[in-house]
Amino acid sequence: MKKLLLGVLLLLASSSFANEVYKKEVATPHDVYMKEFKKAVKKNHMNVLYELDLIKKFKDAGYAKKFGADFNKNKLTAATTILLCNGYIGNQISNIDPEMMSLCPIKVSIISDGKSTKIIYTKYTGASTDREIAALLNTLDEVVINTIDLTTDEYMKKAFSSDSIESRHTDH
Repeated sequence: MKKLLLGVLLLLASSSFANEVYKKEVATPHDVYMKEFKKAVKKNHMNVLYELDLIKKFKDAGYAKKFGADFNKNKLTAATTILLCNGYIGNQISNIDPEMMSLCPIKVSIISDGKSTKIIYTKYTGASTDREIAALLNTLDEVVINTIDLTTDEYMKKAFSSDSIESRHTDH
């Protein structure tokens, strides 16, 4: 129960300040997309910190019985929340302002109704007025969106260059 509560609190904290949502819908089944998404996570220099099967957790908690006809009215067949981390960007942000670590972890929701799979990510753009942090958050959004789109992120290659932080993250 403590893990579930911690997971929910982390989910709420990670999305309370962002200003835009990125959504993608694919015809790929949930389980197939999840496998490809996890491969893209690794390719894009991120790690899966936690994976939460919301429908299973809700059923295990007795919500299906408790809510009766009001449970899962949208007939979702899968609802997974994934918490991610990009250590490089997280470290750079914490080096500038440790309080901005409240942005960690990154949350991506992957839901399915059996017909299609939807991926939802609340972007971090606009979460900071500091120029360096804003540039890093913009890069983070691009990395996560590339991951959702199952593409390899070219921005991380640029992030490891010897250029200044500002030029690394603002020229795209």
